[in-house]
Amino acid sequence: MSEPRDTGWARLSSVRIGAVVAIAIAAAFVIWLVVRGNNDDSSANTTTTTETTSTTAAEAKPVGPTAATPAALRSFSASSGKPIYWVGPRPDTTYEFTRTAGGRAYVRYLPPSAKIGNRSASYTIVGTYPTQDAHKVLTQLSTQPNEKSVPAPNGAVAVYSTSAPTNIYVAFPGEDVQIEVFDPSAAKARRYVTTGRVAPVG
Repeated sequence: MSEPRDTGWARLSSVRIGAVVAIAIAAAFVIWLVVRGNNDDSSANTTTTTETTSTTAAEAKPVGPTAATPAALRSFSASSGKPIYWVGPRPDTTYEFTRTAGGRAYVRYLPPSAKIGNRSASYTIVGTYPTQDAHKVLTQLSTQPNEKSVPAPNGAVAVYSTSAPTNIYVAFPGEDVQIEVFDPSAAKARRYVTTGRVAPVG
């Protein structure tokens, strides 16, 4: 599995350390990351940004993509000592889990008919990315042109680009992780964030 560097979707230097989501192809590229995984030495990069990712993230053991139960997700989180976020349980759903060597974790919500590792951008996906001072980073980003904030509970800051409203980035106070919520429907992505469904697997 290979992992491109944190490029493309970072519109501020040292901001949005985590998934690489090129704005013009945001949804498809998110799924590409899940399928291909991550490798910081990939030649697929088009831009370079300054990384502030926690050094402990590099120690993570890559996983998947693999089918996982909620209990398995909790186990993956416990084994890494880092939270894994999702938007709660969903009936008749397969939770596809991927963790990269860089410590980025992805939970994708698949219907029973979907195969693990498929490349479709038709499903909800929640990414958890090690990011130092994530709340401060996104607060700063929210003041920039073409960035919009949405209300989020528990003191969280939530931001999305007007060019990619299907991808919302969330950070909670005091946590060094950034969460990305993607859904093909921008309205659904916002609803997950504003109703407090973004939470650690538990």
